[in-house]
Amino acid sequence: MGTDGPHRRLEAFELQAGWCRQLNSDLYADLLEVAAADLAADGVVASIVERFSEDAVAGALALRMMGGVHRLVLMGIAPALAAHYPSVGGSPDSSTIADDFLATLRQHPGYLMDGLAIAPQTNDIGRSAALLAGIFTVLDGGRSVRLLGIGSAGGLNLNLDRYRYESDMWSWGDESSAATVRFDWAGPPPPVPEQFQVIHRQGCDTRPLDVMDPEQDLRLLSFIWPDQVDRFRRTAAAVEIARQDPPAVDRADAPEWLARQLAEPSPRKALTVVQHSIMWQYLTDEAKQEITAAIEEAGERATKRQPLAHVSFEPRPAGYEGKGMMVTVRRWPGGETRMLGRGHAHGHWFDWSG
Repeated sequence: MGTDGPHRRLEAFELQAGWCRQLNSDLYADLLEVAAADLAADGVVASIVERFSEDAVAGALALRMMGGVHRLVLMGIAPALAAHYPSVGGSPDSSTIADDFLATLRQHPGYLMDGLAIAPQTNDIGRSAALLAGIFTVLDGGRSVRLLGIGSAGGLNLNLDRYRYESDMWSWGDESSAATVRFDWAGPPPPVPEQFQVIHRQGCDTRPLDVMDPEQDLRLLSFIWPDQVDRFRRTAAAVEIARQDPPAVDRADAPEWLARQLAEPSPRKALTVVQHSIMWQYLTDEAKQEITAAIEEAGERATKRQPLAHVSFEPRPAGYEGKGMMVTVRRWPGGETRMLGRGHAHGHWFDWSG
C-alpha cells in the first residue's frame, strides 16, 4: 500500500482488522473487514473518512470510527446493531450483522464524521497488573509510593492499588473491590509486599478525561471492544471507583509537567514512581528525549531517603523477540535498567522473568 490518502485509509482498516483478530476480538475483525470492503468500493465508509487529515494508521482511524459506532450502540441509538454487541447484551452470531452495521453508518454519517476527531483512550486496567508488579519489584523494602503517571487519560491506572488482582501464581488487593483483574501468569511471582500504600497520585494528559462527566465516561467505554465483555465490565467498575475519589489528571504536555513534578521532593520519604503504559509510540522523538532527560536528571538527584523509579509497559524495543508488551523498570540511586517480562496489551497474560 502507498502512503497517499485513500490507500492509507484502506490500509488502516485492513491492518486493524488483523490486529483485532490477533487480540481476540472477532467481532471487530469481521466488521472492520466489512468496512474495508465498503471503503474499497467507495461506499459509505469512504464518505465518512474522506476528510480525515492525519496519517490513517498512526492516527488509529479505524478505531476512531468504530468507537463512534459503539457510542451509538451504548446510547441506544442503534438498536438493530446493538443486538449484535455483547457489551449491551447482544450476540454477534447473525447473518444480518454486516447489513445492520452498514445501515447504522448510513443513518448517522455526520455523527461518525465528527467522532473521528476523538482519538482512542482506553485506560485498560489490565495494564495495571504489569505496572503494579513492576512497582513491587522496585519497592526494595519500602512501603509507600508517590505515583506520577504520564498519558493518564482518565487516571484509571493511577488507582492501581484499588483493584483486585488474581492469577494462579499470585493475587493481591481488596477482595471486595468492584474491579477485578484476572490474568494468566507464567514465571516467578513478583515480590508482593506485606504493606503497600500510594500516598499521592497524580497524572497528566494532553486530553484528560473527567470521570465525573458521563459523556466522557461514555467516550472511554466506547473504545473498549464490545465483544470483550470482561474488559468492558471491569473498565466500567474502575470508572465507578474513580468517581468516588477522582485521581488528579492535569491537562499538560508530559515533558514540562513531569520536570515540574520531579523537582518537588517526595512526601514522607516515599518512593517516587513515574509510570506509563502503551502511550510512548504516540510521542514525538523530541518529547521522548525530554521525558527521558527529566527522569534521568531526577535520578541523579535521588538518594536512599528520596528514591526514584521508572516503570513502563510499552511495545518491545527493536531487537527483542516474542509477543506482547515489555515491562521495564529503572530505580535510582543506581539507575540500572531491568526488563522484567512481557504481557498482553489488555492484561490477559504475562510471561515474567523477573
